[in-house]
Amino acid sequence: MPVVSNPSPILNLAIVNQLILLHQQFGEILIPSAVLDELKVSEDRPGS
Repeated sequence: MPVVSNPSPILNLAIVNQLILLHQQFGEILIPSAVLDELKVSEDRPGS
């Protein structure tokens, strides 16, 4: 079953280069567009 994530776990795991843990724990993760906007993936910052 897919889960929906808020920005905090994604950002914190990205900062420590461990995003794989989300996939290992939950399989499919849905990221709403509002969450994606909040993550600022196009910026050159830790976790982006």
